[in-house]
Amino acid sequence: MAKVEAELKKELAVALYRRGVLPLGKARLLAEMTRWQFEETLAERQVPRNYTESDLDDDIRYALDRR
Repeated sequence: MAKVEAELKKELAVALYRRGVLPLGKARLLAEMTRWQFEETLAERQVPRNYTESDLDDDIRYALDRR
């Protein structure tokens, strides 16, 4: 049953992200996946990534903080 529940959460998260209802971070939390796992799932399904300038700023800040 857990496997079915995990798959349903992933499907719902991808669908809501695709429709623009959930941002990437919220969608991946719903799917209970890491950011990279969720982005890989989006790529496999050819779902375009909504990557904004704000997302870029967040990624740069994160990378600089990790040094």
